[in-house]
Amino acid sequence: MATTIEYLNQLHGDLLDAAERERRAARRPPSRRMPSGGLVAAAVSVLVAAGLIGLIVRSGGFGSDDAGSLRTAGQPARTGATGATAGAPSDELVDQGVRGPAEVPGGPAVSRVIRAAELSVVIPRDAFDDRFGEAVDVAEAQGGFVADSRSRSRSGSLTVRVPAANFDETLHALRALGTVEVESVHGRDVTADYIDLRANLRIARARREVLLGLMADAVSIEQTIRVQNALDETQLRIEQLQGQLRLLDDRTSLATIGLSLREQGVEPESEVEKASIPNAFERAAAGFVGVIAAIVIGLGYLFPILALGLAAWFVVSRVRRRRTS
Repeated sequence: MATTIEYLNQLHGDLLDAAERERRAARRPPSRRMPSGGLVAAAVSVLVAAGLIGLIVRSGGFGSDDAGSLRTAGQPARTGATGATAGAPSDELVDQGVRGPAEVPGGPAVSRVIRAAELSVVIPRDAFDDRFGEAVDVAEAQGGFVADSRSRSRSGSLTVRVPAANFDETLHALRALGTVEVESVHGRDVTADYIDLRANLRIARARREVLLGLMADAVSIEQTIRVQNALDETQLRIEQLQGQLRLLDDRTSLATIGLSLREQGVEPESEVEKASIPNAFERAAAGFVGVIAAIVIGLGYLFPILALGLAAWFVVSRVRRRRTS
């Protein structure tokens, strides 16, 4: 009988202990562990948000600065008595390193503008040969030339290069060949590019003079080889800068006009891009890189916000735990 009573007392104590453990467990806050599916959904949401922010930033939103944008100008460059663009130094001046008018210290910089136009003209029937010849005559009369031409039955096109000073007059003469269907005129100011190239050219020439002095003072084969390698690189840089300057001189001194002629009733040529596997892969690669770039840019905006949010969540969680305990 005594054994039975002791057993019942022990069972009663065990039941009391179990009840106390259940009460303590009920007081504890529930676990806030996020399931694996929630983590994946959160990561995908962050990436999508980053991609959207990156696309907005790349399209010019959030006050992004398009530092690579080029200035446009519709005014022709200043010209001299000869009709050539003012401030366009000859190759001899470029080779000698003489300062051009576009970078005279203390004086106004002469604008260097690349001018171009595209013109589509509809001409009367059976007049293509005559009007095509007239277009060539216009180019030659304005001191220019035909850089490229293409013709087919009753239609064709040609590219005219004329002095920039005669750009407007040439356009007026070409419009008179028939009825203007489409016209596009634009310009690009490259004055800053020209000044930067000339400054880099002066620096490269000064470096070459220093290297030539070091070459004369070299006392060993190793020193001679090292100086010669640096001198070759500098000379190559000088030639590259001179080539870029000559290209700017050509593009600013001569304007480019693309003329398209077609007789009435002739459909204009349509250039349809042919689908191809290499082209598809190139577009896919470009799209992939563009999306990745947008996501990376967006993460740059999101990371500070997420860091602040996590810090605030951590502080609030600690405060709540202390209150509950």
